[in-house]
Amino acid sequence: MTEIETMSKAEWQVMRIIWTLGQATSKEVIDILERKTDWKSATIKTLIIRLQKKNFLKAEETKRPYVYKPLIDEDLAIHQSVNNLFDNLCCMRKGQAIKDLVQNSEISQSDISSIVEALNAKAKTAPEEVECNCLEANLS
Repeated sequence: MTEIETMSKAEWQVMRIIWTLGQATSKEVIDILERKTDWKSATIKTLIIRLQKKNFLKAEETKRPYVYKPLIDEDLAIHQSVNNLFDNLCCMRKGQAIKDLVQNSEISQSDISSIVEALNAKAKTAPEEVECNCLEANLS
């Protein structure tokens, strides 16, 4: 899988709107974010431009207003973001991080069932303990 550039927290907010709508004009994004945040329209336009430069968005420039469409799939972006986070965690801390995430997130009954199913499948082959991967093998 190709590594995608990272997005700032603010850029994620813009992308979430466009993913949800499927496509959006800058005015639509600005209207939504001005209600949700204290950002000015210039800030939001700057975020849209940054997302275009990072190849997350494309503008349909055939007529005004420009319509912005996502160039990356939301699930791929989420998957990459989660992997980037977990790649930076000690293997011994990943289980606690997942537990904390489950405890502190609002999740549907069907998502809980899927998570339980995945954990049950994982439990069949999981080791008793995971070793720390923070130091190179020859240093520990």
